Amino acid sequence: MEPNRSLLLPAVALSAWTFVMWTWMYVTRIPAIRRMGMKLDATIPRGEQMAMLPAKVRWKADNYNHLFEQPTIFYPTVIIAALLSTTDSMDLALAWTYVGT
Repeated sequence: MEPNRSLLLPAVALSAWTFVMWTWMYVTRIPAIRRMGMKLDATIPRGEQMAMLPAKVRWKADNYNHLFEQPTIFYPTVIIAALLSTTDSMDLALAWTYVGT
């Protein structure tokens, strides 16, 4: 049974988007931390320190965190469907719709 590789493309795209958000988060967060003169302290809860950053910097981290929380069912579902090779155009359309939203 040959896996349906086309169904893996939406998972690859979502993975790529995760890396884009990771890069964007650090490209904006590190300069903001430096501008504010923040001293990162391991004894202070992380959320408290990051809450001092401007909202336009924090939303990128929130988006990045959601990309690890929400798709935990999407990735295995797509991989299993691709391996079972029972996918059709509807499955592919639904996978791309999920990635697009």
